[in-house]
Amino acid sequence: MRKVACFLLLALILLSGCVQVPIQRTEAKDVKIELKVDTTNIQAGGKVGVSIIVENYADFEIRNITARIYGLPDWKGELEKIENYSGILYPETGFEFNWQLEAPSDVKYKKYYQVFADVKYNAYNKKRVMITGISYDYYKRTGSGSGITSSSSLGGPIEIDFVPYQSQLIAYEDKLPFKFAVVISNKGRGKPCADYFTLNCSKEKLNKVLFNFTKETSGIEITCEKGGEVNLIKSGSYAHFDCIGNLTNVKEVSTQIIEFLVNYTYMETLTSPSIGVEPVLL
Repeated sequence: MRKVACFLLLALILLSGCVQVPIQRTEAKDVKIELKVDTTNIQAGGKVGVSIIVENYADFEIRNITARIYGLPDWKGELEKIENYSGILYPETGFEFNWQLEAPSDVKYKKYYQVFADVKYNAYNKKRVMITGISYDYYKRTGSGSGITSSSSLGGPIEIDFVPYQSQLIAYEDKLPFKFAVVISNKGRGKPCADYFTLNCSKEKLNKVLFNFTKETSGIEITCEKGGEVNLIKSGSYAHFDCIGNLTNVKEVSTQIIEFLVNYTYMETLTSPSIGVEPVLL
């Protein structure tokens, strides 16, 4: 089993034992996983190379990647065994798992097989939310705007968005109440689970993520309807809940910052094209 991590900055350098994995930044901040076979038609007893390529186009690091291939009865090779990459897959880097498998030698007629694969990895997404409130007197004097904005996404399969309920945040007293919705959505083709540290993805943790927030400034009070393990409904599609709070001691302009963090293990199941195995003609 050969496992390789190739960085973009080294993509043009040929190193002994390094399988070049092309990585080129795209507009989509995504994690791309491909299952490939080097042939789809062989004779009985022939060999097939199988590859799983993980490419990180997101703006976060991927950790603890595992891969397993299965679904080939009577084939020889490292089937069912879980392979691990314990390194860190930084943005704009790729990693490749490789297997060499041997088809059954006693095939009497042409048979078709498919390779199935499970891939898991640890990932996260985070955003900073800026809540700006202004006093009524300041608003009357300047006409300045206020409201809730957020930083850009780090990408990946799990997205986090914020929907404010108020278009303006104007304080008529020292405390200024606010409210916004948090939407966590699964935009990938796999499933999240809240077994972030173990990668087990047990049934109880499936379709869940770990949600938390940290106040970066002191002039704010906030509570959210959910925290810790958050269930994504519709078979892991999305979660929707509210956060409410107050900006405290708003004299003229008050901008408060909160960082929201979602940790998760993500798992994808992949299927190869059909591989035709023909009997050897004597």
